[in-house]
Amino acid sequence: MPQSPIGPKDTLGDISYKSYTEEARGDTPHQPPWGLKQKDTFLEFASCRDWFLNSLPPGEVNRQRARTHNGLYHTYVVSKANTHAANHQIVREWRTMVREREEWERHRERLLRHVKDFEKSKAAFDEEKAKFESDRKSEEWGREGLQGKLRVAEELLAKERADWKKICEKDNQRMYSARAKITELEGQVAELKGKVEDEQAAKEHAEVLPL
Repeated sequence: MPQSPIGPKDTLGDISYKSYTEEARGDTPHQPPWGLKQKDTFLEFASCRDWFLNSLPPGEVNRQRARTHNGLYHTYVVSKANTHAANHQIVREWRTMVREREEWERHRERLLRHVKDFEKSKAAFDEEKAKFESDRKSEEWGREGLQGKLRVAEELLAKERADWKKICEKDNQRMYSARAKITELEGQVAELKGKVEDEQAAKEHAEVLPL
């Protein structure tokens, strides 16, 4: 009668591996026969040893047992070297990925600030535009208001003339655009002057009328 390979001190894992046959259990799903508990961690030697001893399916354990010592040694050295090289590259790529992530976060924060600044500027512009449209539609420009707008237009005209002289030295096409703007401003100035004069004349006429 053949002697049983199972010894009196064998663990549950030892019994599972020693009693394995492909004919009897080859198609059975592998359930590691370890004693690990869900609260265990790999800070303890016993948990690590149990995981190493019982994690592989019996078929792979038998395949490795059938190999020569030189074959196992060669596989161990190659796998450890490749694992070390792969870990080294993973660490390098991880550092690069972290730096790129940090740069992206800074770029994102800058974009968000730009968006907020743009929204504030747009709101201020919309407010000024609405105010301008209201003033334009009401047409309640008094004589003082016309004089103020005239001064602004004259200052703008003077600035455009100065800019136009500089532009002429550099770009003929820009010179043409500036000249057209100046012509437009001159028309606006003439129109505003006319309104001011009419307003002044009307005021003077009203002052000389008998009561």
